[in-house]
Amino acid sequence: MESGVKNAIPSHEAQGRAGLFVAALAVAALLSLWPSALSVFRTWISIHDYEHGLLIAVISAAWFGIGARKLSRADIRPDAPGCVLLLAVLAAWLIAYRANSLIAHQMLWPLALLATVYAGAGRRAARQLAAPIGFLYFAVPIWDYLVPLLQRVCVAVTESTLAILGIPTTVTDNIVTIPEGSFQIVEGCSGMRFFVVALAVAVLAVRMFHLAPRRAVFLVALGGLLALFANWLRILIVVLAGHLSDMQHYFVAVEHLSLGNAIFALLLVAILLAARRLSTAQASPRPALVAPAPPAARRWPAVLAVALLGSTFAAARPAADERSGWPVLGQWPLATGRWQGPLPATPAWVPSFVGSADERRAAYVSSAGTVEIYVNVYGAQRQGRELVQYANTLLAPGAWHRPWSQDSQPLSSGAGRLASFEALGSDGQSWLFAYVFDVGGWRTGRESLAQLAYGLRSIRAPAPAGVVALAVRCGRDCRSARALASAFWDDMSETILGMLPQAGRDR
Repeated sequence: MESGVKNAIPSHEAQGRAGLFVAALAVAALLSLWPSALSVFRTWISIHDYEHGLLIAVISAAWFGIGARKLSRADIRPDAPGCVLLLAVLAAWLIAYRANSLIAHQMLWPLALLATVYAGAGRRAARQLAAPIGFLYFAVPIWDYLVPLLQRVCVAVTESTLAILGIPTTVTDNIVTIPEGSFQIVEGCSGMRFFVVALAVAVLAVRMFHLAPRRAVFLVALGGLLALFANWLRILIVVLAGHLSDMQHYFVAVEHLSLGNAIFALLLVAILLAARRLSTAQASPRPALVAPAPPAARRWPAVLAVALLGSTFAAARPAADERSGWPVLGQWPLATGRWQGPLPATPAWVPSFVGSADERRAAYVSSAGTVEIYVNVYGAQRQGRELVQYANTLLAPGAWHRPWSQDSQPLSSGAGRLASFEALGSDGQSWLFAYVFDVGGWRTGRESLAQLAYGLRSIRAPAPAGVVALAVRCGRDCRSARALASAFWDDMSETILGMLPQAGRDR
């Protein structure tokens, strides 16, 4: 009897050890995925719309700690299927990281944390800690993709409301013009921050007030809708203030941030009051059923999970070889028949691609017109020196306009198929643009696929990647320009694409 007492472990001590084990798994995952953690932290301290990220991280960590302390040793059941999930997530993360897709590997970061807990501690622990880990998504900069949609909705709502009020309104893209002046609804006016923080507060309120699932869904949806209405109200108040004061009101002439902050505070109060009301109205929760004791735990999945994290950490280290001098483009093909060139390119179109290893511009002419052409190539890509990134653009220099609703259309068929679109230059002249990405000889007209292809190829070794782009001035319409670009590409695509180095060549 005494021997049994000596070998017994107090429940709080068992819970403490289980919590420490799960916390150690989370720390191991954070260290292994350090590029994502570091990049997200930099976003929090440098971008205004994500300044709430630090607070989200603190709340998530505290919530995780509370949940981990409630776990007992009986709850820790390393799971073999969890290792399969972890392997898949880490593989996807590594491809995204090698492809320099910042948003992709940041988006996979919390999922990898959850998969680590699932593999190393089991389903019960993963179910217990899914909410605090998922809460991190409110701090991951994936919400920027909502900005264009929210911005367009703001413009549409403003235009419709002003029409109902009888105020003459003209809308051009994101500029709303009334008789007294113009208002530009920029990205910061989209209300993305209102929306994200309102959802985060609603999720926290669900936890604080222990709402039932249906009421929880209702509250989160209500929080999102209130955030949208609050932002629309903010914009309308500013526009109406300009209308009534001939653009002299404080909100127009000085600042309107204080108005936004006041409306935002009222929004958060409304969400918390709604949560409290839903909490008092719901029925008493049913007593939890006691689950049967699980079978004996196997430790090898936990060891495998840690090994997978260690392998990811090793693979994510910066490459020692930074040979930025390779690769080099071949020379322009000399054309003397139907096409004449290469000739000097016009300064009206100078694409901007940051950090390319080599780039060339030229023009080819025929009796039907002139085709401008641009080619570049990248070697080992890094953040700030990559083929696909926000800073790179075909529409340079100057101010170009491409309609929101216009998607890229195929220009030609075959191995060198080009994607194309039309845009308006700062001089009012329409242009046709066509382009294709080449990654080690594999070609696509989609940026996302080019980035994915580079990520897959670069796991073994960096592959040369670049873009070939054509530009043709349009006349009355772009049909003749499209025919000219197609004819040029049919004749010259093989030699133009031959300028690009293939994997393993020109190093």
